Amino acid sequence: MTRRVTDLTTGDLDVLPDRCRRCLFWELGGARPADAAHPRPDALAADPIVQKEAWWSAVDGGIPGRVVRVDGRAIGYCALGSAEAYARRRPPVPRLSDDALFLATAWVEPEARGSGLGRLLVQAAVKEALRRDLRAVEAYGDRRHRDGACVLPCTWLLHEGFVVHEEHPRHPVMRLDVRTTVRWAESLEDAAHQLVGRLARGPTEVGEPVR
Repeated sequence: MTRRVTDLTTGDLDVLPDRCRRCLFWELGGARPADAAHPRPDALAADPIVQKEAWWSAVDGGIPGRVVRVDGRAIGYCALGSAEAYARRRPPVPRLSDDALFLATAWVEPEARGSGLGRLLVQAAVKEALRRDLRAVEAYGDRRHRDGACVLPCTWLLHEGFVVHEEHPRHPVMRLDVRTTVRWAESLEDAAHQLVGRLARGPTEVGEPVR
């Protein structure tokens, strides 16, 4: 089984679930698919897929996130970028930090959850923050998250290493320091190299401690 994380582009719209493909919650502040039975007048101005494609093409060089594939099949994605790009649909308080990349939302196929694919998307966000010379990745959390909602669940963000940075009763700002994450990843890589070296030397001699 091969896992790959690649840039998310307008060509990937077709691989998103229909709910996400038509949702303009973060991009333009439009009605979510759950509200489609009673859309606002401004939501009727154009096909939401056309609107989403236009927004994606205009933001961050047409790469508004990352998509994770397993054996070539798209299994999940995340939307990320500068906070300003998503300014139309921020929860009213608190504000995001100027030194952070914004992780707007993420989604993984239900049958593939719990297999580490969400963590791959978080790692992709960390790499993008490093590329932009930013200190952290931030996201709004939802303390009352329901499956399919556009704001990420606080429980999942905490599990992936985020901490509460700015409190709010419903939507706190969650923050992941990229320097801490890099140090953690480097320690894991060092441990892996040591393990491979020990395996290459053969069985451990009696009395030799295994660190």
